[in-house]
Amino acid sequence: MGAVIVLGSLMTDLVARAPRLPLPGESLLGDAFGIFAGGKGFNQAVAAARLGAHVHLIGRVGQDSFGETFLAALAAEGIERAHVTRDAVVGTGASVLMLGGDGQNAIVATPRANSTLTVAHVEAAMRDLPLASGMGGAVFLTQCETPLATVAVGLRLARVAGLTTLLNAAPIPREPLSDALLALADLLVVNETEAEALAGMAVATSVTARGAAARLLVRGPRQVVITLGARGHIWCGSGEDGDPMDCVEMPAFAVTAVDVTAAGDAFCGALAAALAAGRPRAEALRRASAAGALATTRMGALPSLPTTAAVEALLARQP
Repeated sequence: MGAVIVLGSLMTDLVARAPRLPLPGESLLGDAFGIFAGGKGFNQAVAAARLGAHVHLIGRVGQDSFGETFLAALAAEGIERAHVTRDAVVGTGASVLMLGGDGQNAIVATPRANSTLTVAHVEAAMRDLPLASGMGGAVFLTQCETPLATVAVGLRLARVAGLTTLLNAAPIPREPLSDALLALADLLVVNETEAEALAGMAVATSVTARGAAARLLVRGPRQVVITLGARGHIWCGSGEDGDPMDCVEMPAFAVTAVDVTAAGDAFCGALAAALAAGRPRAEALRRASAAGALATTRMGALPSLPTTAAVEALLARQP
């Protein structure tokens, strides 16, 4: 069982579903509503844990009922929560999600307590974790829903400790992602929109995805994964024998999408778990692709994150 350290956000998701997304200024009657524990850090931690990794989460919640729900959910998932601290003033982060009948969504996220996570919190957590004893093969996974200073220090300390570092550059923050920060990532994971923003070019096909990956590699990460929705995924890194770039492409799995909210998080958590378990690149990408596909088949983030059994079943059905 591999170890995965996740630094990231915890957000309560308030989800409303309607036949379509409303137009600007329009009030629309919905047909379903739910409240779910979410946030990229939490989702990715749960995804990795359900797929067999021993997961530690570094994050921050409020001293409110939403915070209590998160602590209970982490315990239920077997995730180490000692470094999920609580803010006595600022409440737990929350997101409002609108879902259309085609599974597409629109989201407004308010980080709240996630914004009060500090560099000191991350440094203390990384000092306390047994990085120097038995976690040399571990994976460190983070995103962009906590302050960038915490993302940078987490990646730097993980790199110093010899961990494999994964940066899911989502959502694209208001302040630019520097080349120095991207260079701390052994693996940068982005979707089409994020790849376009960071590479400065349109990403509409596997060919343009390769072009974007080449631009991103120049910015510093050792390898890049671009997720392309229904068109699958591509993983590119420095080539061997003088080749400029080596890429592995993976088609998407055929499923009926209900809610795409946690698909990217399922993909990242599954990828981290697979790499922590020592799986090779193509196998890790395939398992992550299966997890991401399965996450679209149920409403809500937490209920949709798949188990190892579900991933194995999909892999068997679609070899």
